[in-house]
Amino acid sequence: MEKIAELLDCPVCLDRFKQPKVLPCQHSYCLRPCLQNLVQDNSIRCPECRACHNLPRNGIEGLPINVMAVRLIDQQKPRRQCKECDVGDGDVDKCNHCDESLCRKCIADHTRGLQQDLRHSLIQVRRLVTKLAESDYDLRERAKKLEENGRNMKREISQSIERFILELQSRKKALFKDVDALVTMETGSLQREQGELKVEMAALTTHCQIATELCERTLDMSNPEIQQFQSEILCLTQRGRDHVQSDGIPSDKVRQSIKLTNDDENLVLYAISNFGTVSAYGAGEVPEGANGWASELQSAEDSRATEVLRRYRNKGKVKTYFGTTGNGLGQMRSPHGIYATTADDIVVADCYNHRLQIFDAIGQANGVIGSEGKSEGQFDGVGDVCVTSHGKIIASDFNNHRIQIFDEHGRFVRTFGSNGSGNGQFISPFGVATDDKGMIYVCDYGNKRVQVFSANGQFIRKFGSEENRLNKPTYLSVTSHGRVIVGDDRNNRLQVFDEYGRHLFQFGTDGTNDSQFDNPAGIATDHHGNIIVADRHNHRVQVFMSDGTFVSSFGSDGSEPGQMTWPQGVCLLSDGDIAVSDSGNHRVQIF
Repeated sequence: MEKIAELLDCPVCLDRFKQPKVLPCQHSYCLRPCLQNLVQDNSIRCPECRACHNLPRNGIEGLPINVMAVRLIDQQKPRRQCKECDVGDGDVDKCNHCDESLCRKCIADHTRGLQQDLRHSLIQVRRLVTKLAESDYDLRERAKKLEENGRNMKREISQSIERFILELQSRKKALFKDVDALVTMETGSLQREQGELKVEMAALTTHCQIATELCERTLDMSNPEIQQFQSEILCLTQRGRDHVQSDGIPSDKVRQSIKLTNDDENLVLYAISNFGTVSAYGAGEVPEGANGWASELQSAEDSRATEVLRRYRNKGKVKTYFGTTGNGLGQMRSPHGIYATTADDIVVADCYNHRLQIFDAIGQANGVIGSEGKSEGQFDGVGDVCVTSHGKIIASDFNNHRIQIFDEHGRFVRTFGSNGSGNGQFISPFGVATDDKGMIYVCDYGNKRVQVFSANGQFIRKFGSEENRLNKPTYLSVTSHGRVIVGDDRNNRLQVFDEYGRHLFQFGTDGTNDSQFDNPAGIATDHHGNIIVADRHNHRVQVFMSDGTFVSSFGSDGSEPGQMTWPQGVCLLSDGDIAVSDSGNHRVQIF
């Protein structure tokens, strides 16, 4: 049955056939948007066999319907049966209230029961309103007490800080006195040294004059007086040397500078910057070492995380959008993956134009990488794109079953992968991502797994195929903490793994409510681990916390600004804006 189910999937949109049409080459595709996007000049090229066919006079509408696929899809639809009795399809309808399948008779009984339940619920609601009014009064009183407590705590903090300031000022005066005392003492020593130097200078000067006069006469060196005078000169010279070093700088006996020794300065500064902890506690709780402070002050990191969540909840208004349908510069045909560089350049996987396009933050097209083909640097359908910390551009070439790498200037570097199921081989690779170690993660869509490679394309590991855990993974993202978030397309959920492929948890179910998906697509994560997901067939973007808790969603089906049709890729800009590739409208929107 699984093989039959796969035959009912469109090879282009990778989803169950919708109005399947058959080409002359016997390959089938959805009428819209799949075949519609492949039409060029009243002809169409088959994405699988590459055969080119002329269209009938009335276009793709005139292509024959794949009747067998339509019948198989109809047969797979579940048979409706009354939940309460055994009445079959013909007389069974759905309850408008709870969506249960019931026959006409059971619906009447069911409706009366719902009315009775509603009356009981109304009584409970009225009681609840009274209790809520009492709680509202209590909360107002508690808010007043909390404000008064906050004012008291501010006064206490001010008094504590003032005490520290007074102590620091007192310490400043004491240190100044110590400096003055040392300066006076060392100045006295310098003056005494100066006096001794003057005495020695006078003695040396006198002896120099006498020696000069003796040198002008004929001396009898055997005269004892001459010998004694020579000895006195030598003695005075040695004493002068004791006072002065050979280079003329006063000797080390004289202290010329004063130094403040403060080995604990960093510890003191740290203690000041981290002084005090302010926390909130419930009634009757006594915080240890709280000094009577009882209001909560969140850390800076928590404050930033809270602000980020607040901004996500306010998303939904489009700031700008760019792109139209076509193959010219700045035009797109079904944009898929999208990635923002550190410079806020936006790289778009222009899927059916078989290329990458690079835009600046305001939507100005700055360059194109690739063209249609099978050679190096060419693509046959571009699924996703990411950029490494070194500027390398990595793109999935899904119909050529390979990954291509380009440098920051768009020049081809290398390719890896081939068609197959072995390690390092792919069947229609789709999502790509990289981590801070340079590892490359690839959603191997057809093989229902994720493969991990080194920066140069060497196979490292694979995960997700064990116990059929992943069913057609499309996109993925790697958080700054090494978690790998994978979009499990056919299971309509996100699965979270560690960097080694060990399963951590999953969230999401099939549906249209909050935290439910209809084919999850592009995934982005921020520095706090929050997860942004393109919910493709629900035509919206959903935001979750790192543990899978729902935060917000925005977007609806349509072509007006702020609306979207089949969103594929998402990415985050440096200012927190979210860029979305609006695949069905052939444009990128920034929220």
